[in-house]
Parts: sequence; structure tokens; C-alpha cells
Amino acid sequence: MTKNKIIKSSNISNKDLNGWVNNHAIIIENGKISNVINQEGIPELSSYEIIDFGESYAIPGIIETHAHLQFSATHDAYEIYFNEDEDQRYERAIKNAEKSLLSGVTSIRDLGSPNNLIFPLKKDIDEGIKRGPNIFPTGTPITIKDGHCWFFGSIAHNSSEIFKVIDNQLNLGATHIKIMASGGNFTPSSNPRISQYSYETIQETVNYCNSNGTYLCAHTLSRNSTIQCIESGVQNIIHGRWFDESTDKAYSFDKDYSKMIVDKGIYVDSTISKHLLEYESELKGEKQRPSNPNVNSEPSYESIINIFRYLDLEGVKIIGALDMGMSKADFNKAVASAWAHVEWLGFDHWKAIRSITITNAEAMRIEKSKGLISEGYDADMVFFKNDPSKNIRNLVFDPQHVIKGGEVIF
Repeated sequence: MTKNKIIKSSNISNKDLNGWVNNHAIIIENGKISNVINQEGIPELSSYEIIDFGESYAIPGIIETHAHLQFSATHDAYEIYFNEDEDQRYERAIKNAEKSLLSGVTSIRDLGSPNNLIFPLKKDIDEGIKRGPNIFPTGTPITIKDGHCWFFGSIAHNSSEIFKVIDNQLNLGATHIKIMASGGNFTPSSNPRISQYSYETIQETVNYCNSNGTYLCAHTLSRNSTIQCIESGVQNIIHGRWFDESTDKAYSFDKDYSKMIVDKGIYVDSTISKHLLEYESELKGEKQRPSNPNVNSEPSYESIINIFRYLDLEGVKIIGALDMGMSKADFNKAVASAWAHVEWLGFDHWKAIRSITITNAEAMRIEKSKGLISEGYDADMVFFKNDPSKNIRNLVFDPQHVIKGGEVIF
């Protein structure tokens, strides 16, 4: 059992995650936060370990909502996957999990990995055999033959086949379910401009998930599939792009759907932070992932930014999501979502910090136990040297300290 602790810090994020409480201490009992008090009022308890982190800035442990732990985060991740065997992929996933934890990620949602990799990895971490964040897995994503991520997905073409996959994933321990509503850029045999399922099939899948309390996430890049997902009420839209079916036109964004997203309470994972990292990588002259052969007309960064700026202004809940494992989206870079939300979408700094902590917890339905430094919450937190509310880039890849479940990782 984790020893009870008192953690002192000069700056601790408050209960509303919109400011600091100064010179306070976090009391941790049995892996949970029992109180946050002024350092002058710390009780003399010999059974508690007192740790002073001095001049530091403490925020809740980072929650990453979009990761693929089996991938390399390089421009050639697709090719590498096919050149590795199952044992090599598992070893890579272990290293990726530890890397993310050391960067301050204490909870991570894996949105698509082979069942025989992600569920054993979660078990090893839960049992303390391996180091990594708390994993919330979907297991294999639902897709079609030769569709997006077919090479590790569960193939299903109609509602009854989809329901069987969902039941199997839940039995294995999935906390969320992911369906590939459109093709994807990562898979050369799929077309991101085309819906992989009919509206009726998506709606029936949503209804099935709602009937048994299952959380459904949908990868969608095409205009048609995005509209299908919004109208059917998928709980979490992944990417949410608007690729036009014609190859000579990049996007066909329909502003009228923003209100429906808000009214239905749908969370949107923009993965815009991956674009920020790609953009900065391009400026350095680094090699980039090749374009999908089915896409001739790529949207500009500006067009993507403008869509998500508009959605944010309309009240759509945009969550922090990096798409870890894809090109340039390395496993220690979850904070880049906060960077992108400030620098590209215009969030204030605290809103951006919330977007990688409590907002993500709400999106994953774990907000009662994670996402805040507050009484009754899991003792997950990360400490930085400089104030991220002044400069969002003070959320660095190598924080000063990380605590997960009351255990001081370093």
C-alpha cells in the first residue's frame, strides 16, 4: 500500500483550475487526496512522509484521450508496424507507456491497439509489474475489410457484426469502444473522404451502446461520416474533419452542425496538436509521413484552425488529444495539446490547462475521480518549474515531478 504523504508546493492549482493557491500542501491518504491546506497548518503526523517540492507549479496529472501505444510516432510508423512481431510491439508499447508517465501523463485512453497487446499491458501496469499511466482501452477498433486500421482492427460490416465486436471488447475489459466511421490517412487502402458505414448502421450502433451504457468514440474525417456521427449522437467525435468526397476540394464544413454538437453534448477530439508538432517539424526540415494516395487536395493548417476556432466560439467542447503514436506525436508530448489550444485556437491559459485535465476527465466520464487536485480525487499530479498560466510552453515534456495514485514516480 502507498504510504500516506504530505506534498508541499509553492503553487497548487485551485479547485476550479483557474488559479493558484500559494504555499499549500496536499495531504495524500491511501492514494487519494484527503485535503489541500496551508503549509502553516500541517499537522505533526509521524506516520506521514513529508516531501517539499519547494518552488513549483502543481496541476492535476495530465489525461491523454487519444493514443496508440503500439506505434513508433515516426514518419514511417506504418511500415515499422509490419516489420515487427508481437513481442517487439509489446516491448515498444511498454516503453511508450513509461515515457508518457514520465512526461506527466497519469491516465491515457488507448484508442486502438491489438487486444493481445493492450489488455495484457494494462494488467501489467495495474499490478505494478510495469510502469505507465492508468490505461483506459478500447482494444481493437471496429472497421471494414481493407478499411482504416484493418490490420489490427475487428472487421464488421453490419450492425449485428458490430454488436458482437462490442460485446467481445467489453468482456475483455474495454472502457470505451471505437468505430472507424470513415477511412483514415494512416491506412493507404482506405479513403478518408468516404464513409465506411451507412447512417443507419451508425445510429443503430449508438442506440446499442446507449442501451447498455457503453461509451462510443468515432473516428471521422469525411464530411458525410462526420454528419452521420453528429446526427446519431456519438459521444465522442475523433478528428471531426470535413473532407469533401470530390478529390479536387479539400473541405466542405457546415457551420449549421455546431449547435447540434453542443445540444447533444458531444465532445470533439481535434488532434490539432499533432498538426502543430508536424508544422514545427516541417520548419526544421524533418522527414514527414507521406500523404494518403486517395487524397489529392489537403486542407491547409489555417482552414483546420478556423473550423475549430469557430466550433469553440459556438460552445463545442474541444478536448486535448494528441493521437500519440502517429507521426511526430511522441508519447512525452501530451502537453502540446495545451500549446495548440492557446497558440492556434485562442484559449486562455487556464482553459488550455483544463483541456488536458478536467475537461478530458469529463469527456472520458472519470471526472469524479480524476482531473483536479481536490479532496476525494485520485492523487495524480504533475509539477513544473515555471508558471504555465503565464506561458503555456512552461508545460514542458520533462516536468520536475510526477505523482500517480499517491506514488512519487520521481
